[in-house]
Amino acid sequence: MSAAAQRTAASPYARRLARERGIPLERLAGTGPRGRIVAVDLASTIVAPVEEVAAPPIKAVVAAVLPAAIRATGSFAATIDLSALNELILASGGGLGLDPFLIKAAARAAAAHATGVRWGGKGAAIAIEGAAALAPSEIDRLRRQAAPAGSGGEALWLSRLTEANIRPIGAALPDGARLRLVVIAGKGAASAEALLVHDAEAVDEASAAAILAAFRDLLEAPLRLLV
Repeated sequence: MSAAAQRTAASPYARRLARERGIPLERLAGTGPRGRIVAVDLASTIVAPVEEVAAPPIKAVVAAVLPAAIRATGSFAATIDLSALNELILASGGGLGLDPFLIKAAARAAAAHATGVRWGGKGAAIAIEGAAALAPSEIDRLRRQAAPAGSGGEALWLSRLTEANIRPIGAALPDGARLRLVVIAGKGAASAEALLVHDAEAVDEASAAAILAAFRDLLEAPLRLLV
C-alpha cells in the first residue's frame, strides 16, 4: 500500500477490504467520524481488472510506420568499356549516337524479365516495344518520335546521365516497375558507369546480376547489336 494510503484515516476493517480489492484508500471519501473511511464506503466500490494489451507483432508496427510504396530492392553496378562501341559509331558516320545502342542492349539483356523498355526519366519516359529485334536506326527514330508512355511496370526503365566522373550508387524504382537501369556516360566517353536496381520480390539477385552482365557484354562487343 502506498504511503498516501497509510496516511488516510480508515478503520482496520476498511483497510483490509481495500487491500483485498486493490482499492487505493486515497481515492475514497470517508463517511465515518472526521471523514474516516469505514467498511460501508467500500461496499459498492467495484474496481475493473486491468486488461493486459498484447504488443502488436513487429511486422504490424513496421507496416504502420513505413509507407506502402517502399519495397525490398537490390542493386548491382558495373563499369563498361565503350571503346569498341565508340569506334563502331564513328565508322557509321556518328549519326546515331550512344542511346539507341543502350536501348537495344538493355532490351536484349532483360528480355526474359521485361516486356519492353521505357526510355527517359520518370514522367517523361517513352515506350519502345520490341527493341531487342529492331535496328539501332529504327530505335533512334522511335526514341525521337514516341509520345510519353504509361507506367509499364513490367518494362525495364532506362535513362542516361552525361555528368562526368560520378558513379551511381542508388536509384528509386518507378511505381510498379521491376527493373531500372541508370547509365552515366558523356558523349564520346571511353567508359560508362551503370547501375541496375531490381524489385527483389519480382527479380532475384542472380537474374539481376545476369541482366547487368549481359548488358555490359553487349556494349563491349557491339557488333552483336547490329543483328
